[in-house]
Amino acid sequence: MRTLIVVTAVSFPAAAAHAQAPSPDIELLRAEQAAAQRRAIEQDNQLQALDTRLRAENAVAATERAVVRLPVPPYAPATTPSGAQAVQTYPSTPDAALADSDRRVREASRPRR
Repeated sequence: MRTLIVVTAVSFPAAAAHAQAPSPDIELLRAEQAAAQRRAIEQDNQLQALDTRLRAENAVAATERAVVRLPVPPYAPATTPSGAQAVQTYPSTPDAALADSDRRVREASRPRR
């Protein structure tokens, strides 16, 4: 039993010392891992920048290709007549009807006695 305790006591400090002092290989691996991580981040940033640029160029191209189409009215557009045609298209009221209407308005507006 004593030998077990002595062997354990002797091997324990050696294991602790080995765990505390990393070997140069581990440090090299950590440096390589950090460098690989930085490269991955840089590549991801470049990919995002290229993706954004591509989307912007596609949007500009789509805007340039777009043809503005005005809506078609559901009815035929009215033409504006000019000159003699304009006079003929307006409704006319005969002079006798206008005189009769004027007479009735004047009678209605007179004060009653």
